Amino acid sequence: MEFAFYSVAMICGFAITRWVTENLKFHARNKSIWVHHWILAFLAMAVLLWLKIESPSIWGILTGVALEGLGRKNWSIMRNSGK
Repeated sequence: MEFAFYSVAMICGFAITRWVTENLKFHARNKSIWVHHWILAFLAMAVLLWLKIESPSIWGILTGVALEGLGRKNWSIMRNSGK
């Protein structure tokens, strides 16, 4: 059943992240660096791994968030000078 919770959480994390990124204009960036949500999800995963947290729901949500960001066309941390 843990895999089922992980799968459902991943789909929810992906879908909610897609809705948020399409409807809210929150950005963590400056003139040269853009911190995308997939980077934040990765950092959160690193902390969870270090703390040895094994919640399938939390891992699934963070995986969905990261996959949604990596699936986009522009996911680089370095900003293009023309944007």
